Amino acid sequence: MAYIKFILSLTLVLGPQFSFAEEKKGPPPAIVVAEKAVMQEIAPTALYSATVISRDDANLSAEIAGRITWVAEVGDRIKAGEPAVKLDDIFIQQQVIEEQSIIQSEKAKFDLHSKEVKRFTELLEHNNVARSQLDQAISDQAVARSNMASSRARLVQAEERLRRTNIVAPFDGVVSERLLQTGEWADNGATVVRLVSASNLEIQTHIPASSLRFVTIGASLSYINGTNSGIGKVRALVPIGGDTSRLYELRIATDDESLVAGKLLRIAIPTEHEREAILVPRDALVLRREGVYIFRVNEASVAERIQVKTGIADLNRIEVIGGINANDLVITRGGENLRPGMTVTVKPLQAGS
Repeated sequence: MAYIKFILSLTLVLGPQFSFAEEKKGPPPAIVVAEKAVMQEIAPTALYSATVISRDDANLSAEIAGRITWVAEVGDRIKAGEPAVKLDDIFIQQQVIEEQSIIQSEKAKFDLHSKEVKRFTELLEHNNVARSQLDQAISDQAVARSNMASSRARLVQAEERLRRTNIVAPFDGVVSERLLQTGEWADNGATVVRLVSASNLEIQTHIPASSLRFVTIGASLSYINGTNSGIGKVRALVPIGGDTSRLYELRIATDDESLVAGKLLRIAIPTEHEREAILVPRDALVLRREGVYIFRVNEASVAERIQVKTGIADLNRIEVIGGINANDLVITRGGENLRPGMTVTVKPLQAGS
């Protein structure tokens, strides 16, 4: 009895906030991520295999025959104008020196004959020399001038051959293949290394004739790069099909720095003309045995389950038909365990998530 009185006294002192049985509370709002549905033009697409290629991809060949004294390693990065291959140039260097000596010798002869022409001309004015002597001096002067010009031409050719003993990079690139090694003989025109630009990239794919009318120069096309996606613009369309495949080449420009030459992609090619559709992120779909649903957040922050049908799609979005309008807020994450009528709190979509 005394114990009961103590409890009653304690209740009066602590007030109504003290209770032995907590009042049952409802579940807290579910945390979700949501995005707005949009009305936008879209075309049905088919995925085609594509390859990242370099617009600058060159086989560097020897322009003169010679023994290779140095060649860049596979993987070396070379700037435009820097040598990728060096050939033995000792004989050409000697030829350059020889032609320079010949030019000096012919110039000395030319100077001598020029003085003789001047002297014989003065003597001839006073009839102190025969006309034939002047004519001979003029002829010798002309021969020396001609020999000097020929030697200068041979010197230019020798210097050009000397310059071509270095096979230089026409653009910034990476050595991807080395076909000849140091010490081997390179014939005139023989490919020594393959140089590929690592920055000037584009996407190459081949499409059937049925898709040609739906692709135009400058059109934006989506592609899948592993788990990532991107958008490129059509740079060129080659309207000539292969003899066997009957496919047409398509080149797509991109500034995606994550791409590397040789990487395989999948690119979405339109198969029909664009039309307007209600689009939602693919993640908004909730797939159940009885159908496809989307949870929409109403003005009271309550989740409404809407059954829909799906239509055409691109890489990230899909058309939904039935009950969803433009600007409706649809749940993209956190809807797997929702039940209709549950209160939700919309969490902002984090950048890059």
